[in-house]
Amino acid sequence: MVHTITDRLAISVPVIADFQGTLSRGVTQDLGPTCLSFVTDTPSPVGTSLSVLFHFGRSVAYMPLAGRVTAVTEDADISPAQFRIDIDLPSLSDTERRVLESAFQELASYLDSLGASGDAARTAARAELVTANPRSILSLFISDNPYALPYHLPFVADGAPRASAQPAGSVPLPSATSPSEQVPVAAPIRATGAENFSWSLVGEGLRLTAQLLRDLAIRFLPGPVARLFVTPITFAFIGHPRTLEDVPRKFPFARLLPAHVVDRWFRYQWPFVASYITGLTMTDGTPTTGAMLISPLTTEQMIRNPRLARQRVLETVHLAEKMGARIAGLGAFTSIVTRDGRDLEGKVHLGLTTGNPHSAAIAVQNVLEAAALTNLSLPHATAAIVGGAGSVGSACAKTLARLVARLVVIDIKKDALQTLVTDLAGQPAAVEGTSNLDRVREADIVIAATNNPYILLTAAHLKPGAIVIDAAQPKNVSEEIPRQRPDVIVIESAVVQTPGIDVHFDLDLAPGEALGCLSETMILTAIGWHGHYSLGKADPSLAAHMIASGRALGFHLAKFRNSTGYITGEQLQTIARARTT
Repeated sequence: MVHTITDRLAISVPVIADFQGTLSRGVTQDLGPTCLSFVTDTPSPVGTSLSVLFHFGRSVAYMPLAGRVTAVTEDADISPAQFRIDIDLPSLSDTERRVLESAFQELASYLDSLGASGDAARTAARAELVTANPRSILSLFISDNPYALPYHLPFVADGAPRASAQPAGSVPLPSATSPSEQVPVAAPIRATGAENFSWSLVGEGLRLTAQLLRDLAIRFLPGPVARLFVTPITFAFIGHPRTLEDVPRKFPFARLLPAHVVDRWFRYQWPFVASYITGLTMTDGTPTTGAMLISPLTTEQMIRNPRLARQRVLETVHLAEKMGARIAGLGAFTSIVTRDGRDLEGKVHLGLTTGNPHSAAIAVQNVLEAAALTNLSLPHATAAIVGGAGSVGSACAKTLARLVARLVVIDIKKDALQTLVTDLAGQPAAVEGTSNLDRVREADIVIAATNNPYILLTAAHLKPGAIVIDAAQPKNVSEEIPRQRPDVIVIESAVVQTPGIDVHFDLDLAPGEALGCLSETMILTAIGWHGHYSLGKADPSLAAHMIASGRALGFHLAKFRNSTGYITGEQLQTIARARTT
């Protein structure tokens, strides 16, 4: 059975309603292209204007529509009373109709897959969708307060933004912070001179040297014996210094050394424990401990010697195994240099994940929230993804192709680019593949997600009002853009708030924050995942799984930030105005 947009689909999907500030749960009775009906225990008067937010769980995407209550019917035979509310959804754009059609067909296919026949069986199948498959395809948030939905930032006459309520179950919107709340700055690698010497550095250096010797010895000990010398762990996150300027984060005395000495030191350094990660709790309530392990090569050193880089990453994963880890996350360039972990398959005995699905999901969520806060209409927007044929970029492309009017995928890998463009044929967006970086100037939304460790995007590449998401590690977007172009917004993506969790290491993040790749590792640990999770290209369905599982742990998007600090409400207003002038 094939359903079209003209059908009213009798199916039950979860609904959260917010009428007069009161939250209630309900379930749809049927869905149509211009109308829907749902049952809840809180009525809304006929004629009430509503905002209806379609949440597509598999694509981790929102689509807001305007509606109006046309009928309210009370079922007084049920206690407490239940109300059927009929809503009209007029004035759908072509893009919105295509998105709804795709969702309806997916819902219909799901029902058909159940093999239900007969009214009673179909009714049971519809109910099953709510309990056994919640939020996997579609759910709704309906409110009589348009400012309660995370897609619109209204402005009053004086330009001051009105307060916005937060719907239950959604990702919290970034709150405005003082410009004085700045991102920590990394210490310089070279700070020579007698005034920088202290005996405390000597003592710290001796302690760290002893730790390094311990971590070397662990590599040659049986696992049970090795764990007598360290804190046993259940998960590990594999990182590396982005540049030599990161080395003093672990070894403060490195500030006293010339850069070429540090470079040579780390070229021959073995993997080591940077810190322990505490505060994570399994879904059964059991506390667990992880570790951040360092594969001691900078990004540049990895590029110069990829064979050595892969060997170092493998040695670091083996260290994680000796410490008891059941899963390890590959951070930053350790994923890239191992071909998204595929080069490690068959060589390790624990599960591996790249963090790419969660990073992609966070990047898309950043787009959705930023668009909401700057009044950007996604169905009419143009998006560009730099590195769109890569792992993170392709997952972002597959999601955004359902939400925007035009999608420009930019990548130098022509075969992979053509394959992606072909895969996206038939999506609502008009998709185009190119290797021309200048096409970024056409985009309202820009996501940078390449495996190139250098700056690719500068102020000259961006149109006024552009939303720029830097989802690359190392960064692809110039840190000078926020200062040079106040008419665009740059967001450092892949940062997640992880309440109660302490990494015990300076990651240039606020307390209780973690990178998306690290948070993916913690999520998988908490839910008891066994085996590999994301190797190769990121799958959008895995991205949706990460978002849902992270929310259950209390993880959510961190406040918007870039090289200048946290992004304020005033800056968001500026972006919204730049787009309309």
